[in-house]
Amino acid sequence: MVSLFEHPDSKEFLERTYSLLMKEADRGCVLLGVSLLDEELTKMFKSLIPINTSGKRMKEIFDGKGAFGSLSAKLDIAYVCRLLPSDLINCIHSLRGLRNNLAHQASPFSIEENLERVYEIFSRTNDNLTAGMAHLSGEFIYDQFIEKIMNTNDPTDESKRLFNSKEEAIAYLRENDDVQKTLFEQRIKSMFVIGIASLGASIVFHREKSKAKFAEQA
Repeated sequence: MVSLFEHPDSKEFLERTYSLLMKEADRGCVLLGVSLLDEELTKMFKSLIPINTSGKRMKEIFDGKGAFGSLSAKLDIAYVCRLLPSDLINCIHSLRGLRNNLAHQASPFSIEENLERVYEIFSRTNDNLTAGMAHLSGEFIYDQFIEKIMNTNDPTDESKRLFNSKEEAIAYLRENDDVQKTLFEQRIKSMFVIGIASLGASIVFHREKSKAKFAEQA
């Protein structure tokens, strides 16, 4: 999974996505996450458009009334033109459906309470994406927490660290149920965010693949 983020654009997408979405409530996390994928698809199509296309023509194509005016249309065009694999397209279509449902309902939404559906959506990809999401989210959340408390000073003696070793910090985490609960909730959201970032990185990968193919044909 890490290889997905080797391209600079993929790495930037991961960093930006993680920074933005982890600040959002769960509903906003889904809505904004799908919007970020929509933007990445637009970037893909714009990178493939003929170089001599005028700004006016570009605007006509990509405004809300043009052929690429909706996420659904972009996905369908990518499918017909074989720019993206069908499993990736199906996954994003399912996320689009989740987004549309959330946009039209007022009831509370929690990623944790809908975890089975989230897993089902990301499992639509042929890659073992859900396993990668689970692994990386654990690294991100727990490693960041351990690093943070390892750098925390003892409130009774500012000249000393609160923990003398990583083992002590891990033991504290294991013994503190409230902290574990909070970190688990953060990890659930982190898994979703990493899933979104992985889909965006996949779009970048196939974008570059298509650009190389078109360059060979030129």
